[in-house]
Amino acid sequence: MDKFPAKSCVRNKLYGLAALAAGSLMSIVAAQADNVVLRIASVNPATTESFVVANQVAERITERTDGRITFQMFPSGQLGTTNDTIEQASQGQPVIGFVSASAMADFGVPEFSILEGPFLTANNQEAERLANSPLLSELYDKLAENAGIRVLAINWFDGARHMIGDKAYTEPGDLKGVLMRVPPVETWIKTFDPLQVVATSVEAGEVYSALSQGVVTAAEAPLTGLRSSRWYEPAKHITTTGHFNLFTGWVMSENVFENLTEADQAIMLEEFKKGGQELTKLSEDLGDEIREEFEAEGVTFHEANIDAYRQATAGFYINFSDWSEELHKKMRAAATSTD
Repeated sequence: MDKFPAKSCVRNKLYGLAALAAGSLMSIVAAQADNVVLRIASVNPATTESFVVANQVAERITERTDGRITFQMFPSGQLGTTNDTIEQASQGQPVIGFVSASAMADFGVPEFSILEGPFLTANNQEAERLANSPLLSELYDKLAENAGIRVLAINWFDGARHMIGDKAYTEPGDLKGVLMRVPPVETWIKTFDPLQVVATSVEAGEVYSALSQGVVTAAEAPLTGLRSSRWYEPAKHITTTGHFNLFTGWVMSENVFENLTEADQAIMLEEFKKGGQELTKLSEDLGDEIREEFEAEGVTFHEANIDAYRQATAGFYINFSDWSEELHKKMRAAATSTD
């Protein structure tokens, strides 16, 4: 994933030009077509909770629009990587891609990367409030203007992420020198650097063998992800840090979106937001069930000193030149607002 600002800037300009050209073509096509067929794409398998819910959302939209909008489903990276699908949307193609906040940060709105900061929200209620806040709505509009990409919803929370390894990591100091799988993503790296782990880049599909062979001795993921990946088989200790609650969801071409009727636009936004809420509840409901399953398999759960972890990673929010510490305060205010 490209994290170099200069390269991203050039790329975003190119995407903008491509989006204008492709957008003009899409306008003509949309004006001539009675129905719209959209492709829903994700790198996740078809059995993943997020993709199962996406199928349900697609069915409801088709029903509510009397068949004016229909969908084709492409799980398991069939249309390419996450960035590939964002690029396709930016170029005006009728693709709806499953994305994370950090992926969107590469497309002309670097402020999105703050959403992957450690302990930004305390629970799903705060995260939902922030995802639907006026503050983030401004960023959504900025993304549409800068890159031709419309955010449908990024409130698809699949559970807070926890540490898994060959021992407990209840205190931040317990991670010093630990061989930890850390994705080569700037937000992850700047979160784990102050914890003094030995960050090791391993593809998600190779983490199981890496844990088994001692290439890494620790990793992190939500409980739902740990169950599907079965990382709990080679690593028997889970520390419930809840350090990230990733903002993920769906984006599409702004041009394609604008060519829908206002009524159909509203249906799209309502249903994708509702889908996110459904995924969040599903993940919450699965939490206790998964914990019981893991304990039956010999996994031990440990409670983390969250205050100590929060303090140890607080420097994250002053380590980026793309946004100021003031933005962090605004994010926290939006997440905790009761208005």
